[in-house]
Amino acid sequence: MATEEHQRLADIVKGCHDSLRQLTKLYGAERAWQEHTGPDNAEKLSEYADAMQQLAGIWETNTNKTELQARSRIKWAIDYITKYFYTEGIYLQKRQREQRLLASYHELCESVDCSYMDEPPDRLHVLDVGSCFNPFGNIPHLDVTAIDLCPAQGALVLQADFLTVEVDATLPAPEICDQKKKVNRLPANYYHCVIFSLLLEYMPSAEQRLLCCRKAYELLRPEGILVIITPDSQHVGKNASLMKNWRFALAKLGLLRVRFEKLPHITCMVFRRAISQELSQHWASVHREEGICEAIQIPQDEH
Repeated sequence: MATEEHQRLADIVKGCHDSLRQLTKLYGAERAWQEHTGPDNAEKLSEYADAMQQLAGIWETNTNKTELQARSRIKWAIDYITKYFYTEGIYLQKRQREQRLLASYHELCESVDCSYMDEPPDRLHVLDVGSCFNPFGNIPHLDVTAIDLCPAQGALVLQADFLTVEVDATLPAPEICDQKKKVNRLPANYYHCVIFSLLLEYMPSAEQRLLCCRKAYELLRPEGILVIITPDSQHVGKNASLMKNWRFALAKLGLLRVRFEKLPHITCMVFRRAISQELSQHWASVHREEGICEAIQIPQDEH
């Protein structure tokens, strides 16, 4: 069983999620989000951010209590990012796979323009959305833009509502208001990696989650990756149909899944911005199954 303090923190987080879900049932997702992010809820959001930071400390560092042990989501993300861009060159392997796939789609291969990433730099541009306390900020080869609706107190995290922040193709770098520690606009085709760690399930509607993923596609460079980590304590097959929907919906955006791993309390996935959006969309059409829809649904949507 969890410790008393762990349970108290978990109840704060659950209470915040439940409150937003109730608002959504009453008013719809758009108005619910406006009220949730408004000044009247600022104290609750601050309490939530503090609880998330403390819970992360428990989960990421505890090695004594069996019931608290789980492989670190942060370490998992760092390991894969490093392998993808550097130590294993996975991006090149996936490039070759997509080139072979494109060659097999005869109706596409002569009409599609492909875009490729240059050789990875010494430091990767990374956007951590819903960062809370910037857990990736101390990694030498990551140049992190950490943003959160309500950053944890004292954290090197910029304030931004990802649902409303503008993506601008003319920007050479993130536009930041230093005095307010706030992001005004983000540059398109700039980031090598976007991280959604425990983010999408926070959003109260499937449409808002899809919007987040669409923005991630716009922000990524060609062959860049979107890392998604979502809570899931069920066995690997329990939410299989939902995960198929996610895979299909993101492929329609231009993001092909390249990694899926189920850990004890989380599911970890990586989606790559394909060398051609048309290739990714064609793959989705070819592999569409009966009942599959273009939606990012979670189990709580059914309640």
